[in-house]
Amino acid sequence: MEEKFLFPSEGWVVEYCKRLKESPDYNKAGKGWKDPILFKMTDIEKLKEKPEFDSFILYLKDGICENCEVVKNNDKTAPFKLTATYANWKKIIDGKINPTQAMLTGQMKVEGNMALLLRYASAAIAMVKVAQSIPTRFLE
Repeated sequence: MEEKFLFPSEGWVVEYCKRLKESPDYNKAGKGWKDPILFKMTDIEKLKEKPEFDSFILYLKDGICENCEVVKNNDKTAPFKLTATYANWKKIIDGKINPTQAMLTGQMKVEGNMALLLRYASAAIAMVKVAQSIPTRFLE
Protein backbone atom coordinates (compact mmCIF):
# COMPACT_ATOMS: atom_id res chain seq x y z
CA MET A 1 0.00 0.00 0.00
CA GLU A 2 1.25 3.47 -0.92
CA GLU A 3 2.32 5.73 1.95
CA LYS A 4 -0.02 8.67 2.50
CA PHE A 5 1.44 12.01 3.49
CA LEU A 6 -0.36 13.95 6.19
CA PHE A 7 -1.47 17.44 5.14
CA PRO A 8 0.07 19.53 6.53
CA SER A 9 3.36 17.90 7.41
CA GLU A 10 6.97 18.59 6.53
CA GLY A 11 6.97 15.34 4.52
CA TRP A 12 3.99 16.54 2.45
CA VAL A 13 5.59 19.94 1.76
CA VAL A 14 8.93 18.35 0.73
CA GLU A 15 7.11 15.88 -1.53
CA TYR A 16 5.10 18.74 -3.06
CA CYS A 17 8.26 20.71 -3.88
CA LYS A 18 9.91 17.59 -5.35
CA ARG A 19 6.88 16.83 -7.55
CA LEU A 20 6.62 20.46 -8.73
CA LYS A 21 10.28 20.24 -9.79
CA GLU A 22 9.49 17.11 -11.80
CA SER A 23 6.21 18.34 -13.36
CA PRO A 24 6.53 19.25 -17.07
CA ASP A 25 3.16 21.08 -16.91
CA TYR A 26 4.22 23.24 -13.96
CA ASN A 27 7.75 23.72 -15.37
CA LYS A 28 6.21 25.22 -18.53
CA ALA A 29 3.33 27.21 -16.93
CA GLY A 30 5.57 28.68 -14.21
CA LYS A 31 8.24 30.05 -16.59
CA GLY A 32 8.92 33.68 -15.69
CA TRP A 33 7.61 33.43 -12.10
CA LYS A 34 10.24 34.71 -9.64
CA ASP A 35 8.69 34.91 -6.16
CA PRO A 36 8.25 32.70 -3.12
CA ILE A 37 4.67 32.02 -2.03
CA LEU A 38 3.57 31.56 1.58
CA PHE A 39 0.60 29.20 2.06
CA LYS A 40 -1.32 29.73 5.33
CA MET A 41 -4.11 27.69 6.90
CA THR A 42 -6.64 29.23 9.28
CA ASP A 43 -9.21 27.67 11.61
CA ILE A 44 -6.79 24.88 12.56
CA GLU A 45 -7.68 25.38 16.23
CA LYS A 46 -11.08 23.84 15.37
CA LEU A 47 -9.45 20.56 14.30
CA LYS A 48 -9.33 17.67 16.79
CA GLU A 49 -5.83 16.77 15.63
CA LYS A 50 -3.49 19.80 15.65
CA PRO A 51 -0.85 20.22 12.93
CA GLU A 52 2.73 21.15 13.85
CA PHE A 53 2.50 24.33 11.76
CA ASP A 54 -0.03 26.45 9.88
CA SER A 55 2.14 27.84 7.05
CA PHE A 56 4.78 26.87 4.56
CA ILE A 57 6.76 28.66 1.85
CA LEU A 58 7.57 27.38 -1.61
CA TYR A 59 10.56 29.09 -3.22
CA LEU A 60 9.48 29.11 -6.86
CA LYS A 61 11.52 30.36 -9.81
CA ASP A 62 10.94 29.87 -13.54
CA GLY A 63 8.71 26.83 -13.18
CA ILE A 64 10.90 25.08 -10.59
CA CYS A 65 10.40 24.67 -6.85
CA GLU A 66 13.94 25.44 -5.69
CA ASN A 67 13.25 24.92 -1.99
CA CYS A 68 10.52 24.77 0.63
CA GLU A 69 10.23 25.73 4.27
CA VAL A 70 7.80 24.92 7.04
CA VAL A 71 6.91 28.04 9.06
CA LYS A 72 6.38 27.26 12.74
CA ASN A 73 6.15 30.86 13.92
CA ASN A 74 4.77 33.91 12.16
CA ASP A 75 8.07 35.73 11.65
CA LYS A 76 8.38 34.67 7.98
CA THR A 77 6.84 36.42 5.05
CA ALA A 78 6.89 36.25 1.26
CA PRO A 79 5.90 38.57 -1.61
CA PHE A 80 2.76 36.46 -2.07
CA LYS A 81 0.62 34.99 0.68
CA LEU A 82 -2.36 32.69 0.08
CA THR A 83 -4.59 32.17 3.12
CA ALA A 84 -7.58 29.85 3.38
CA THR A 85 -9.31 27.77 6.01
CA TYR A 86 -8.02 24.24 6.42
CA ALA A 87 -11.35 23.00 5.01
CA ASN A 88 -10.89 25.12 1.85
CA TRP A 89 -7.29 23.95 1.38
CA LYS A 90 -8.60 20.41 1.59
CA LYS A 91 -11.26 21.21 -1.06
CA ILE A 92 -8.61 22.78 -3.33
CA ILE A 93 -6.30 19.76 -2.98
CA ASP A 94 -9.26 17.41 -3.52
CA GLY A 95 -10.18 19.32 -6.72
CA LYS A 96 -13.55 20.49 -5.38
CA ILE A 97 -12.59 24.18 -5.66
CA ASN A 98 -10.63 25.74 -8.53
CA PRO A 99 -7.79 27.90 -7.07
CA THR A 100 -8.53 30.88 -9.35
CA GLN A 101 -12.22 30.72 -8.44
CA ALA A 102 -11.27 30.48 -4.74
CA MET A 103 -9.20 33.68 -5.07
CA LEU A 104 -11.95 35.58 -6.88
CA THR A 105 -14.74 34.47 -4.50
CA GLY A 106 -12.83 35.16 -1.29
CA GLN A 107 -12.52 31.50 -0.29
CA MET A 108 -8.79 32.16 -0.48
CA LYS A 109 -7.34 35.50 0.60
CA VAL A 110 -4.49 36.82 -1.54
CA GLU A 111 -1.77 39.23 -0.45
CA GLY A 112 0.52 40.40 -3.23
CA ASN A 113 0.09 41.46 -6.84
CA MET A 114 -3.25 39.87 -7.82
CA ALA A 115 -2.87 40.82 -11.50
CA LEU A 116 0.50 39.01 -11.65
CA LEU A 117 -0.95 36.00 -9.86
CA LEU A 118 -3.89 35.80 -12.28
CA ARG A 119 -1.49 35.97 -15.22
CA TYR A 120 -0.09 32.69 -13.90
CA ALA A 121 -3.50 31.01 -13.47
CA SER A 122 -2.35 28.05 -15.59
CA ALA A 123 0.62 27.60 -13.22
CA ALA A 124 -1.77 27.64 -10.25
CA ILE A 125 -3.89 24.95 -11.88
CA ALA A 126 -0.75 22.90 -12.63
CA MET A 127 0.29 23.31 -8.99
CA VAL A 128 -3.07 21.98 -7.80
CA LYS A 129 -2.78 18.99 -10.14
CA VAL A 130 0.63 18.25 -8.65
CA ALA A 131 -0.81 18.55 -5.11
CA GLN A 132 -3.59 16.15 -6.14
CA SER A 133 -1.00 13.60 -7.28
CA ILE A 134 0.36 13.30 -3.73
CA PRO A 135 -1.23 10.46 -1.75
CA THR A 136 -2.66 12.60 1.05
CA ARG A 137 -4.46 12.01 4.28
CA PHE A 138 -6.10 14.93 6.05
CA LEU A 139 -6.56 15.87 9.69
CA GLU A 140 -10.05 15.26 11.08
